[in-house]
Formats: sequence, C-alpha cells, structure tokens
Amino acid sequence: MGAPNFATPAATPEPAGVDAFLTAVDRAMNSNTLLLTAECDRPVTAANRQDVLHAFLRSTGFEQSLRAADVRRDWHNLTGPAEHPLLRDGHRAAVSPLDHPRFLARLRWMLTEAFSPYRHHYPTDEADQVVAAFTRDLLGPDGPPWSFAAVTPDFLRSTGYHGGEEPVHPAYFDGGDSDSATLIHRDRTLHLLLTNGSP
Repeated sequence: MGAPNFATPAATPEPAGVDAFLTAVDRAMNSNTLLLTAECDRPVTAANRQDVLHAFLRSTGFEQSLRAADVRRDWHNLTGPAEHPLLRDGHRAAVSPLDHPRFLARLRWMLTEAFSPYRHHYPTDEADQVVAAFTRDLLGPDGPPWSFAAVTPDFLRSTGYHGGEEPVHPAYFDGGDSDSATLIHRDRTLHLLLTNGSP
C-alpha cells in the first residue's frame, strides 16, 4: 500500500465551542492557535499514526489547511509569497500517546497553567467549561472513542523569538515551552491543534 492521501474540508466557521476554546487559548497563552482537519484515505490508528502524520505534513493538504486556518483565525501570518517551505528540514514530529484524561489536562493546562505573559489565565471552573464545550463540538457525543497524541513541535519554522536565530518566512513556532502540537484522530478523521504562545 502506498502513501496515504488526504482531503481537507472546505473552509467554514468553526463551531461555537471550538472557536471559543481557540480564542481563549490565544488570550491565555498569547498564541496564534490553529486547528487543522483532514480526512485520510485509510483509518488512522495508534499503530500507523506516526507515518500518517508525517505523510500529512508533507502533503499539499497540510499547507493548504494551515494557511486557511491562519486566515480563518484572522492572523494572516502565513499569507504572502513563501520564501522557503513550511516544513523544517530534519523534523521528527514524534508522537507520544495521550489517554483521554491527559488530553483534557493538556487542554486545561493551556488555559490555566501555561506561561501567560499578560496574566490572562482562566479560573479552573471557567476553563473546564471552555474545554467541555470544545470537546463536545469537536468530537461529538457519540461513536467510537477518539485517540490522542502529543506531537513534538519541531516541524514548522521558528520565528526565532526564544532562540535568537533570524526568522525565515513562513514561520510559526516560537521555540519556547508554549509551542505545542496535539493530534486527535478517529477512523479516517484527524485534527491537529497547534499553539505558539510567547510574549
């Protein structure tokens, strides 16, 4: 079997719970938070998700969905002519499994514990409500369980903010502890949640 192929849905406004979570993470972490969605031509499983993710990152669908999400969130950081490819050479994008409780804890961390340069952390009860609405609207209430994984955030170019290197456009990650990538998948659907919070 050859490399997987991907289709990305047409750009549409995010459901209210998804939009509210992305906006809350933007505020808490001072992030340009993006959510990418794609359909794979084969089921994505714990056994093959590393290979599927790498194939997605190399696909035109990844670049298209990343740029579309950047525009949809009204950041426009990835628009304009690209001087270099989006992907960094030598990236690992290594996946580490997350069970459902650790996935939810990761989302809460973004709102309540991650570095917040402007001290915009959310109270725990409010963060729990935002996370619950996000997971309800993104994952739905029914069907087989979803699977989750943390991804090493080394696959997009860095702005150089924390490392001091000269940025090369297009850049997304900032090289700090608030860079994150989270893979969410079930059957043929995958989501990739990205944060790049920095001062």
